[in-house]
Amino acid sequence: MRTSLLAKSAARSAMKLKALHMYAAVVALLLCSAVNFIQSPTDVFGPVALLEPTPSASRDFGAVVSDAPFAVMRPESAAEVAQLLSALSSTAPRRPRAAVAARGAGHSLHGQAQARGGIVVETRALPRAVEVVVRHGVAYADVGGGALWVEVLEECLKAGLAPRSWTDYLYLTVGGTLSNAGISGQAFKHGPQISNVLQLEVVTGRGEVVTCSPTMNPELFFAVLGGLGQFGIITRARIPLQVAPPKVRWVRAFYDGFQTFTQDQELLVSMPELVDYVEGFMVLDEQSLLSSSIAFPAPVNFSPDFGSVDGDRKVYYCIEFAVHDFQQQGSAADHVVELVAAGLSYLRPHMYSVEVAYFDFLNRVRMEEESLRSRGLWDVPHPWLNVFVPKHGVDRFKDLLMDIITPGEFEGPILVYPLLTDRWDGNTSAVVPSSPDGVMYVFSVLRSTDPARCGRACVEAIMEQHRRLADEACRDGGVGAKQYLAREPSPAHWRDHFGSSWDRFVAPPPLNVVN
Repeated sequence: MRTSLLAKSAARSAMKLKALHMYAAVVALLLCSAVNFIQSPTDVFGPVALLEPTPSASRDFGAVVSDAPFAVMRPESAAEVAQLLSALSSTAPRRPRAAVAARGAGHSLHGQAQARGGIVVETRALPRAVEVVVRHGVAYADVGGGALWVEVLEECLKAGLAPRSWTDYLYLTVGGTLSNAGISGQAFKHGPQISNVLQLEVVTGRGEVVTCSPTMNPELFFAVLGGLGQFGIITRARIPLQVAPPKVRWVRAFYDGFQTFTQDQELLVSMPELVDYVEGFMVLDEQSLLSSSIAFPAPVNFSPDFGSVDGDRKVYYCIEFAVHDFQQQGSAADHVVELVAAGLSYLRPHMYSVEVAYFDFLNRVRMEEESLRSRGLWDVPHPWLNVFVPKHGVDRFKDLLMDIITPGEFEGPILVYPLLTDRWDGNTSAVVPSSPDGVMYVFSVLRSTDPARCGRACVEAIMEQHRRLADEACRDGGVGAKQYLAREPSPAHWRDHFGSSWDRFVAPPPLNVVN
């Protein structure tokens, strides 16, 4: 008994000593830490409710960067986040500060949610309640910044409602996508997710909990949306809702020419009164066709000739679009699909359609995730590239991209679909290319690398190819593109990326929290 008590006493003493050492180390870092311009919400550090770092805090979905933090914070409220940032902002204004990064689902690609030697704030620990409100004919949801979009969808559907704009993958946090843009096939109609926000609660770099909207603290509101986390941590958001259809008619049509493919996509996005979702992707080979069919719950009898491995390879393309169906019995969408399809120039008879539940359609990428997990290709490096390309540059960019893609060796989808620039609120921090005709395309090169065939050197070579392609496409005299979800290597690169918007990022406090 006495031995047990002594052991417990020794354990308590060790814990206290450990906590004392943690506090002392934090104070030391607070006094002498250095700062780098990284894609994170603030560059501050402080001794507030810190925990030892977990392995996940130095990893993300991209798995190409691994920077270990000094500590992790799991706040249970916005007030706790504010306490952390307030403590640090009260230090001498010219003293260097270490990095603080918000981490939601950890789906960043280049270590944006990591903080080398700093502190990672895990926003999933924040309250994730979803409150659906219908007032005076207006419906919205108040949601926690750490809530996943799939959680928002599930709760809203109980009231027969849903947000208007989505991401393809629903297992991302609200605060995470709103700090970037949030795009999917609905964006041509409703704009990105950052164009569909009524109000935010933000913890600024000074540790102030601020409610902001287009009319209340608008400068902070628009800066945070698409601001890459540089202006504060989003702890709550108010999202407008619309009536959710019980089902959708999901259609895929195949093409053998890129220009016909893009022309028909532009025709579809010109019909927002009929079509609710438009995307598309390249079909590089048989494996590409098979992988893209996993989530599509209907037989696809398309077996094209891809050419020989040693000779010229043929690339095909697929448009997918969807029409909401509000009719419980029968289908009101079939006639719309027939009407729309009559104007398309796809490879007849290769158009396929299926009726699916609205939730299943929005959650379609989950099946692809499960397939990749079963093949050991989910928790692997993902050297992705996402680029917004103005309409006049899409042919040139496609050619540049295909110069670095080898069919038969590429694992993952290459999405290509149009967006309308006038659906993007120009007051936000998100950057899109100048496109005189108002049409830009997103090219998303979503590659999974098999460690058994592509080691670290291989991954780095792919990333270098992507950097060169992005530099060529985004440089003056190139195609006028802008990267999406990028992490630029220097302030000079960021300045070029943001252009005239750069002043917002180097503004004096209270707006800017990176200085």
